[in-house]
Amino acid sequence: MSADELRKEIEAGVRFFGWARGEHLLGVAGIQSLRDTTLIRHAYVLPGYQRKGIGTRLLEYLIGLAGTHEVLVGTWADATWAIRFYGKRGFKLVPSREKDRLLRAYWSIPDRQIETSVVLRTTLS
Repeated sequence: MSADELRKEIEAGVRFFGWARGEHLLGVAGIQSLRDTTLIRHAYVLPGYQRKGIGTRLLEYLIGLAGTHEVLVGTWADATWAIRFYGKRGFKLVPSREKDRLLRAYWSIPDRQIETSVVLRTTLS
């Protein structure tokens, strides 16, 4: 993500949090509250540090910040590793028709990206 894209995301209300070891940023994830839901945005862990619990700890932290009952995350349909990651943490894929509605309601992405994306949801008690 370019510095300009990052600035625009922050201006849109995305709050970013990172996981660092010493001076090295190993993972980052964002959270955005929109109306009646919370979105997990731009979650990344450096490849050499994946499967070490960093993504899980970032996600748990963000869920703790969620101010809504519902938390959504969107990702590419082909990103099976991401879908598995969120699925193991209680997120469920939403049906295709609802996915399209949610992507149009909460994300600003082109139609082609809507076609090739999925949305996962978890509800908090």
